[in-house]
Amino acid sequence: MNTSVNFAVFTASVIKVLQEKMGDDYKISSSNVKKNNGIELTGIIVEKKGCNTSPTIYADDFYDDYLKGVSLEKIAETICSIAQKSRFTTSVDLSGFTDFEKAKEQIAFRVINREKNRELLQDVPHKIFYNLAMVYYYVVKEPPFYGKASVLIRNQHLIKWEIESDELCRAAMENTPLLFPAEIESIEDVMTGILRNALDSRRGGKREEENILAEILNDDWSDELFIRLRNDLKNEKCKTSMYVLSNKQKLNGAACMLYPDILKKFADEKNCDLYILPSSIHEVILLPVSQQTSAAALLDMVAEINKTQVEEGEVLADSVYCFRRSRNCIEKLC
Repeated sequence: MNTSVNFAVFTASVIKVLQEKMGDDYKISSSNVKKNNGIELTGIIVEKKGCNTSPTIYADDFYDDYLKGVSLEKIAETICSIAQKSRFTTSVDLSGFTDFEKAKEQIAFRVINREKNRELLQDVPHKIFYNLAMVYYYVVKEPPFYGKASVLIRNQHLIKWEIESDELCRAAMENTPLLFPAEIESIEDVMTGILRNALDSRRGGKREEENILAEILNDDWSDELFIRLRNDLKNEKCKTSMYVLSNKQKLNGAACMLYPDILKKFADEKNCDLYILPSSIHEVILLPVSQQTSAAALLDMVAEINKTQVEEGEVLADSVYCFRRSRNCIEKLC
């Protein structure tokens, strides 16, 4: 084990080897990257000369491998391969971002934990919602990203745009449901989808001889398994009354809880109030309110799941909220 080398020395050594591998057409550097919930990572930035976009690969992901004996050469080869596959061949045109009248149609919001991001919130415009905060970002629709990248809006951007945060909020509230449409699925349908994707991935990952054997034996066991489990999930005895609210992209979908009328429409359909359980920054769980379920018990469940099942950077809150149908509003219960 390479226990004698600390993380800073490891990162510098990887950058040196990587620079030698990739040559003078690239500039390799490192940068501290602040992620959600106060997490800081060390990014290795691979810049191609003449291109204003570059992939960032986190050294933190490889340090444990190094401590377990993986060589710097092997790690540099892996990072080089990732950088080559994810590199951009053209520069991105962000000229529209400098003009708010052009940029405002691509402004959206996400929700994050207020306390865990206290330092970040000092630098970005935001709107407090109980123990959560709405923050705003510019969706990069321009090639080569086509909506898969974003720029976090900071206080300095408001100064350059000469606007107030209220105007930014109005644009985000209008755009986000259009850019990232909400979707409510039963927990059974979500689990079925996960199972289907897992089986498809397994089938695609078979070795060639396995595919040949499956064809000879007409091996459709995975389809039979899928059908059996799907039917079990849909069986009335197994059904729960839990639903998952997210967006179609399944990315930062907890923001959907603040979309106008999305909860009101669903609560009217179910003819009841709704518990809202913050499963992660990507989705929330909706549960019809009943006398058999207490908010305290739900809070214990949310806290346990956040502690054991959700990555630290994706935790939203150890809380339980409730949508009150009669008042068309969300309350924080605990």
